[in-house]
Amino acid sequence: MGGDTRHFATLLEDLRASPGFRVTLVNTSRGEEFHSTLHNLRVLLKTFFALCAHAWRVDVISFHASDRGLFWAAPLVAAFRRLSGRRTILRVFGGSFGDYYAGSSPRAQRWLRRFVLGADIILLQTQRMVKQLGGIGRGRLEWFSTYIRQSPAPAGWQRAGQCRRFVFLGHLWRTKGVETLLEAAAQLPDEVTIDVYGPQDEYRGETVDARGAGRVRYRGFLSHAEVDVKLWNYDCLVLPTFHEGEGYPGVIAEAFAHGLPVISTNWLAIPEIVDDSCGLLIEPGDAKGFVTAVRTLHADPARWLRLCAGAQARAAQFDHAVWARKFEALCERGAG
Repeated sequence: MGGDTRHFATLLEDLRASPGFRVTLVNTSRGEEFHSTLHNLRVLLKTFFALCAHAWRVDVISFHASDRGLFWAAPLVAAFRRLSGRRTILRVFGGSFGDYYAGSSPRAQRWLRRFVLGADIILLQTQRMVKQLGGIGRGRLEWFSTYIRQSPAPAGWQRAGQCRRFVFLGHLWRTKGVETLLEAAAQLPDEVTIDVYGPQDEYRGETVDARGAGRVRYRGFLSHAEVDVKLWNYDCLVLPTFHEGEGYPGVIAEAFAHGLPVISTNWLAIPEIVDDSCGLLIEPGDAKGFVTAVRTLHADPARWLRLCAGAQARAAQFDHAVWARKFEALCERGAG
């Protein structure tokens, strides 16, 4: 489900298709058992032996993980960097690494400076994090955005004349804004619907339907391929998130690629990618503000269409080919 999983898979496909690159993949995912210390140890040991087998035959070691994953596993990668002399690229998923560093103890900060921010290159998803961490470590910080592979619109597709079909895609967590949707439901225009897709984590589908006033409706779980198809059926994406790990949500990039404006929040780095040219921002947890934003787009087709055009233009920032080429250039520089 996670956007980071999809982004990594897209980058891997691009690298394997690029002439002159040979990629060896070591899967370090902890899967569903990530709360188990024993399981985490098994993953670390598997990674250690995989590095022993492969590190000597590569030019660049690239490690992709969350901030907490880097905290525990980066020393392993750093050790191989010293032993093998290979260049190392660390990529941090999400948008919370700067906050994670600032909130860590002095001892943990020294650990992070040495083993994470001491890598040759550190890829950060948001410009906010680049500013937060600038000058702290020895490594070179690079902005490396969310990206997607865009599909063309279906044959015969036409945009609706009014914004009334809204969609939410993501984990059913309070911090993703599900409670905001439910609090706003009874105040939305009768013609408006918000279809909710995603894993039933903190909210069950029946709860969403019962509290949704017939306007907010749970529609199930979608695969990545189904997301690409379904988004052509909607007029606007809603993501009133205040999730602490939020970077550039992949679903926002997906919406832009489908020409959908976004109603989201003035939260962390989201204003870097959503502004008044392609969407509307509200304050986190502001159900009244959310109702106002929905009503604005529903009642003003001309403004909605301008935002649709802006969303389509903004999609170019998230073109997978652009970011894959940047990654290739970083690898080539490291290998040289």
